[in-house]
Amino acid sequence: MNTASKILSAAFVGALSSASMAQAADVTIKVLGFWGNQPQIDDVDRPMWEAIEAESDGRIEIQYLTLNEAGLKGDQALRFLKRGAFDIMTISPAYVSGDEPSLVAVDLPGLAYDYETLRKISDVYRPTMAERLERFDGVLLTHWPFNPQIVWCNEPVNSITDLKGRKVRVSGAPAADTLDQLGATAVNLTGGEVYQALQRGLVNCGSTGSTYGYSTKWHEVANHLYNFPLGSYSQVVQVANKTFWDTLSAEDQDMISAKMKEAEDKLWAMAPDVHNQGVVCATGQGECTLGGEPGSMTFTEVSASDKDILAEIVNTTIIPKWKESCTPIFPDCADRFDETIGKVIAAQ
Repeated sequence: MNTASKILSAAFVGALSSASMAQAADVTIKVLGFWGNQPQIDDVDRPMWEAIEAESDGRIEIQYLTLNEAGLKGDQALRFLKRGAFDIMTISPAYVSGDEPSLVAVDLPGLAYDYETLRKISDVYRPTMAERLERFDGVLLTHWPFNPQIVWCNEPVNSITDLKGRKVRVSGAPAADTLDQLGATAVNLTGGEVYQALQRGLVNCGSTGSTYGYSTKWHEVANHLYNFPLGSYSQVVQVANKTFWDTLSAEDQDMISAKMKEAEDKLWAMAPDVHNQGVVCATGQGECTLGGEPGSMTFTEVSASDKDILAEIVNTTIIPKWKESCTPIFPDCADRFDETIGKVIAAQ
C-alpha cells in the first residue's frame, strides 16, 4: 500500500469511528471535498452532503473529507477517481493538468474578469469536460468557481509589470507560463505552505482566493492585495466514479443530482459576494463577517492597461501553449476550444 493509500485508509477509519453506527446504512458514499475553511465548502458543500444523509433517515451514510482533512494535495485526483478511492470527488482542473490538460480550458488566466463571462465559458465547454472525464471512469455532476485567484504580496504591487523579478506561488501550468512572460518566477506550493514561505521570504507573492487567503492569515505576512486573477477562478468539477454511480438506484441518482444542481446554482450566485467579503476582511475596509481580526492590506484594482498586457500574453502564449500540451492527448482539443470558449471570448 502506497503512502497516499495509507493516508486515505486512516482518514476513513477515523470518519467511520466518529459516525453513528446505530443503524447500518444501505448506501455509503465516500466524498472528497475541496479545501476547507472556505464559505463554499463550510456553508454549502459539506451541509449539502449532511442534508442528504439526514433526509435519508439513515439509509445513506456520507463519509466526507476535505483535501486538508485527507492530507492530500489534489494533483492525483483523477487517478484516485479511476481507482475508485472516492465515490464522488471535487477536483481542480488546474491541479490535474498533467493528467488531463483539456480540463484547464475553463480556467486559463485572462479569459474572464467577471462571473457572468466565466459561467458562459464554463457552460459552453461542459460537454467536452464530461466527455474527457469518462477516460477516468468519471461522471460529471457539477462545475463551479471559487474566488478569482488574486495576488498577495509582501512588496507593493500596482501593476502586472511589478511582478517582474518576483517569486510567486501559483498552481497550474497556465499561471506559471503567464509569470514567465512577465519575467517572474513561478513557485509550486500548496496553499498551506504559503504563509511560512511569505514570512521567510521564500516567495514574494502568492496567488489564491480572497477568502482562503484571509482564513489562512496571509494578510499577516503580506500587505498588498492586487485584484488580478493570475490563477483564474480556481474552478472545480464534482465527479462521481462511474462504477460506483451505476450501483445507485435511479431514484438515488436523481436525488443526489438534484441536490448537487441546487448547490451548484447557489455557489455560482454567492461567488461575487464571497470574493468581495474576503477583500473587505483582508483590507479592513468595511465590516468583516468572516470572523477573526481584519487585516490592513492595501488593495489595488486591475487596470485596463494590465488587461491589455495580459490579453496579449493569453493570445500569443497561454492559449497556444495550452493547445500544444492538450492536442497530443486529445486531438480535437484546439478545435473544441475555438468552437466553444473561443466564440464566447470573441463575442465580448
